[in-house]
Amino acid sequence: MIPIKSPRNLLRRTTLVLAALIPLAGLGGVGQVHAQEAVQVTSVSATDLRGRALRAIRDGDFEQGATLLKQAATLSSDAELQRLDRWTEEFSSQRSVLVDERRKQFEEAKADLAKLVTAHKDEAAIDFATRAHVLAEDKAAFTNEPITRELISRVTTLAAAAEERQQWVKAIRLYADLAQVEPNEPRWREKLKSVARANRLLQFYAPERLRDLMTDDAKAVDEIQAILRPELPPASRPSEDPSTRPIDLRFQLSWREELRGIKPDMFWGALIDVRSNYWRDVNFTKLMTTGLSGVRALLTTDGLEVSFPALADAQKKAALAAVLDNLDAKLKASSNGTEVLTASKAYKDLFDATRSILQLPDEVVVYEFSDAALSSLDPFSSMLWPAQWEEFNKRTQGEFSGVGIQIQNDDDGSLKVISPIEDSPAFKAGIKAGDIITHVDGKPMKGITTTQAVRIITGAIGTPVNLTIRSSDGTSRDHRLIRNTIRVASLRGFMFKPGGGWDYFIDSDQRIAYIRLTDFTRTSAEELDKVAAELKAKGARGIIFDMRGNPGGLLTAAIDVANKFLTGGVIVSTRADRPTPQQQTTATARPDPDEVTLPMVVLVNQQSASAAEIVSGALKDLGRATVVGERTYGKGSVQLPFDVGTRNAFLKLTISHYYLPSGRSLHRDEDSKTWGVEPDVKVEMTPEQMVTAQLARMQFDVLRQTGEVPPEPTTRPGAISRPVVRTPEDLIKRDSQLGAALLLMRLQLNNAEVAASGTPRNPG
Repeated sequence: MIPIKSPRNLLRRTTLVLAALIPLAGLGGVGQVHAQEAVQVTSVSATDLRGRALRAIRDGDFEQGATLLKQAATLSSDAELQRLDRWTEEFSSQRSVLVDERRKQFEEAKADLAKLVTAHKDEAAIDFATRAHVLAEDKAAFTNEPITRELISRVTTLAAAAEERQQWVKAIRLYADLAQVEPNEPRWREKLKSVARANRLLQFYAPERLRDLMTDDAKAVDEIQAILRPELPPASRPSEDPSTRPIDLRFQLSWREELRGIKPDMFWGALIDVRSNYWRDVNFTKLMTTGLSGVRALLTTDGLEVSFPALADAQKKAALAAVLDNLDAKLKASSNGTEVLTASKAYKDLFDATRSILQLPDEVVVYEFSDAALSSLDPFSSMLWPAQWEEFNKRTQGEFSGVGIQIQNDDDGSLKVISPIEDSPAFKAGIKAGDIITHVDGKPMKGITTTQAVRIITGAIGTPVNLTIRSSDGTSRDHRLIRNTIRVASLRGFMFKPGGGWDYFIDSDQRIAYIRLTDFTRTSAEELDKVAAELKAKGARGIIFDMRGNPGGLLTAAIDVANKFLTGGVIVSTRADRPTPQQQTTATARPDPDEVTLPMVVLVNQQSASAAEIVSGALKDLGRATVVGERTYGKGSVQLPFDVGTRNAFLKLTISHYYLPSGRSLHRDEDSKTWGVEPDVKVEMTPEQMVTAQLARMQFDVLRQTGEVPPEPTTRPGAISRPVVRTPEDLIKRDSQLGAALLLMRLQLNNAEVAASGTPRNPG
């Protein structure tokens, strides 16, 4: 198969070769010549405008592109040009509405910020400052406005006071807001690490205490809304903030279950692997002393005595603190030649002290020590203990044992079915999208988190689970389901067909296909092969490849997926900053008779990470696709699992970084100026617009029985409205990034046809 030219080349100005003029034949001949010259001038002028319009759109200037195409359409009656003009005008109108909406939301956020500052409600005001920062076109200018600077100063004092009083929930919220408004200020990241650790300790070992803190620290929503919306009656104002909803402890997993199977020698073996295999030189002493700080946090966080009674004894805590200080001093005094020996002795002495003084379980000490120590390396190096390794495998293998339903928490805390999974026990039992799971094995589910629910509903193959389902008509029924292997496809189409199977065409007339890759599993490349074969058989002419929100996955899957679209060139390379046992690698695209050579537009956003960045970056750098959306996350580090000797616990360690074909690193460090994949065509969306688009998208992702009528979406007061989506146009007009991708693909295909023919179809 002959590869189609790069989309970048397709958008270049088309040069038209006009037919020779009719020979002169008296006065009549002169008239014919003048008429033909007029046709020639008009055609060239329209074509020139069209070429300039395509370049403007390719550069992200949709308004200029629409204006130029409109001018071109007035000079020519070419049907294709008229259609281009219509498509561009439709998208330009949609985009204009969304841009105006963003500016309006920004002004509203600034106005609400001013009201709250005037009312001296700084804790609430900083929330609106973060919202305004997200919406601002010039974020630096907003951060430097006097009202913002003064608010930052006051909230800094409030956050420090909350930290001092161990009001961890409040401290985390305030420091997170400060980090949002001042993203380049490193002290907020350090503060967040500190208070987040204390918050996690309470959530893990003393959730009752954290629930009390959340209740005590709940924002006065009614009071704030009265300030912001005094014209509304109280009944019309939002009365609940989901972030302050109390923690439901009924299905809270015991920390003992989470930490089962952890032994001290496991992490000592991991420490040796860190020293040998980490991507850059490791300060072993810093690793150990930071680990000690994790154990020290157990002594300084009030409330943990619920699980560890000896922590209520101040003298015992002081005694262990003294031991930790002594070990810290010994580690810092060790030399390069003795650091490992000193660390080994300190590690043993640590457990002797925690057992004898405070009777802390070994697994708790190992968990907290390892969590703190590895956090000093990077955010992605961590231990996968037995309970976590099971979940890690589930995410990367593309299958698990369960009943086959996708779930979410509804606005009122109910456990709602989003969609059954094809060929699953739930689908065969007739469970539908919109159903509410009220009970599992007789236990009420309202208020439970989706993570807790998944752990309860999944289980060993062949075992039963009883779901009580309340349908939209109010009737309830028990379903006894037998758990089975559930295979979760990582590749999705534009919409589910009734009864199963995807419809991949977003534009049936133009034969433009839409493929969404949700993550990279071991089956992703195989799934892509099947879809590509189906698209070829059905005459697809172009592909929109959506990787928005894709968090990544397996590196091998990323290479195989990218290779499906490339005929040659480097896909990605990896290397460390020092010699390690892990060799640097280079993955190169290989020729394949089944390669997909159709024109491509790739969609990415800020949540596209890791493997998604590898694929989108390679396709962009090699000129294979046009990338549309927002700059990606910037997760460009490679992690490898190291067995710590038990086959069910592993060290997930950063061993190198990814580099794009251009040679640039993807990774975002704290001081990075550039990172990730910058789109060719930038199309930003506000948080509300993204949520609305996702809600619209979800309605097309629902698997329905043949003949099943989708219910009308309902929304509680104060929540984001759920759009009614019935047609592709309904979805496209709510998703400006998808709309931009579709417009670009339509223009590319049209331009390719004209370039191939060498002359306009209907010059006028």
